[in-house]
Amino acid sequence: MVTITKISSKGQVVIPLELREKMNLEEGNLLIVSDNGNSICMKKIELPKIKSWGEVTKPFREAVKKSNFSKDDLKKLVEESRIR
Repeated sequence: MVTITKISSKGQVVIPLELREKMNLEEGNLLIVSDNGNSICMKKIELPKIKSWGEVTKPFREAVKKSNFSKDDLKKLVEESRIR
């Protein structure tokens, strides 16, 4: 598909509806914009979705439980790191 579009005074470019639908582009999507000689390339990117801090830290908390690592051990490590 080839169409003509304009750059606004703010540097904004309208991506035609047909292309937005084809590429599943929605408001708020992130695009990488790069130059390629005399062309501009835009590529949709999707960041990994993180549901919650608890979900992210769960594997670490489980590993700590299995290792019998105590709060006292943590305090010692923090104190040692502050001395360095």
